Parts: sequence; C-alpha cells; structure tokens
Amino acid sequence: MRDTLVIAIDGPVASGKGTIAKKLSEKINGLRIYTGVMYRCVALRCKKERIDLKNEEKVVEKSEKLDIVFDDEKIFLDGEDVADKIKESDIAEGAAIVAKYKGVREGLVSKQKEMVRDLSARGSNVVLEGRDTGTVIFPDADLKIFLTADKEIRAKRRLEQYESQGRHTDLGAVLKEINDRDLMDSTRLVSPLSENPEKDGYFILDNSGLDEEETVGVIMDELKRRNLND
Repeated sequence: MRDTLVIAIDGPVASGKGTIAKKLSEKINGLRIYTGVMYRCVALRCKKERIDLKNEEKVVEKSEKLDIVFDDEKIFLDGEDVADKIKESDIAEGAAIVAKYKGVREGLVSKQKEMVRDLSARGSNVVLEGRDTGTVIFPDADLKIFLTADKEIRAKRRLEQYESQGRHTDLGAVLKEINDRDLMDSTRLVSPLSENPEKDGYFILDNSGLDEEETVGVIMDELKRRNLND
C-alpha cells in the first residue's frame, strides 16, 4: 500500500503536458517523470552513432543499453546532461519513430515502472507525463488526467515554442504536423494514445481556454474533490 501520490498525465502533442506536469509536481512536492524524454534519448544516441532509425533491430538493441537518469531539470544519458540536445526538432521526430517499436517500448516502460516504484518507496510523490502513462505504465495511478486542447490552439502553442527556439515556420505547417502526430500516436500498434479516455478512467481536462496556472488549479481542485490532497 502506497502512502505517496502518483498522478499520470497523458494527452496529444502540444496540449501542455510538460509545463503542467512540472508545475503540478512542484505543487505537490513531488518529482516529474517525462516518459517522452526517454524515447528522445534513444533517438539522440542513434543519431550520434549513425544508426538508421528505420532499422528496428539495431534501434531496439541500442535502447536496451542506455542509462537514463532524471535529476531535477537535468536529464543524463550515459552520464551526459542532454536536456538541451533532446529539444532539437529532428530528435523529437526521431522519438516518434522509435516509440513505435515494440522492443523499445517494452524496455523503456519496464524502466519507467521501476522508477515509479523506487520513488514511491522513497516517499516521493510522482507525476508521470506522456501518452501511455495511465494505460500502460501506471494504470492504478491515484489520478489519471487526459489533457487536451483544440488542435489550432495546440498548433499555435507549438508555433510559439518553435519561434522561441529560433525555428521559423508557419501555422499551416505546424497544424499539419500536429495532425500527423495525432494520427501516429493514436493508431500505433503498441501503447497508443487513448481513443476513449473516459472509458479508460481519465479525468478529461480541455485547457483550450485556460492558462497554465488555471489548468493546475483545476487539477488541484480535482485532487481535493477526491480527498487526495489536504
């Protein structure tokens, strides 16, 4: 029996999962596990070693040998802080490719489950974020949140993010990217994004008209409603 709180946040790309998970983990004095980072680490290592991402066998083999450690906002891959490198657009695109491979997902999901168990055993609250955290990694989370927003709003958010990184494109191109990613995430054979979050037990939160603080406020209210936060 756990004395700690585990919250799982899933949802489509650019719904704000990363920012909300970070702010929420601070609110509940917990630690955040960004599961998508681990797939980015696989893509980054393959890029560095010139491994073709279409070569599933070699990608799976490489993913099994990675040492990934979360330390606050730092992400260590085999001892190197790669927090900035994994933000690059080609790494994000590569992560979406390797995430489709059953062997990669099985290995990383096992590591993610172990992380949650270890953190909980050490008395830490945990906030998981990704696309299968409430269905595959920790379906018994105390609160499972499906965070979503209107597609055009998500595209505008992603466009702002790109511009802040010095990457110039247009809304139409980003909207296409959002649509393509949504299709990929919801139709992949292994651990797809939930197509029926209500049936899967999620608290569905559309934050199209909410800012970050308001979104976190809604979640905190839901925790109190469920007697999960004093």
